[in-house]
Amino acid sequence: MYNRRKGILKWAFAGKYNLEAYLFLLHRITGLALVVYLPMHILVTSMRVFGPEAWKATMERVAHSPVSAIGEWLLVVAVGFHGLNGMRLILTELGMFIGRPSKPIYPYKNSIDRQRILSWAVMVLSAVFIVWSIFAFSPRFFGH
Repeated sequence: MYNRRKGILKWAFAGKYNLEAYLFLLHRITGLALVVYLPMHILVTSMRVFGPEAWKATMERVAHSPVSAIGEWLLVVAVGFHGLNGMRLILTELGMFIGRPSKPIYPYKNSIDRQRILSWAVMVLSAVFIVWSIFAFSPRFFGH
């Protein structure tokens, strides 16, 4: 039975989730973060309409803060993971890495084991991307 009291928290605490379900949860979170970021980006860049002085003042206030540097890094990480995991989801939906259908003979075989290699590949590639982005953003973090 569906427990309505948990609401959106059921996304994260739904019981015995497997690796793919947690990747999908993280995919949802990064997608929501990107949707929230887009209007903020449009608002900041729209200051250009009010002239060069307004643009310069906005960029000095927004772009040169340490919070902005961390936010940009989190944006890069979110885009990288969301893109890689999105490719995993697309390949899975297209039927790749699932295998051929088989007769339902006990013990049942599921496709999760066949997808696991792709899930681990996404996690490793995301980790490599995150480490690379730390080095790429280190001048911004430390002011060099």
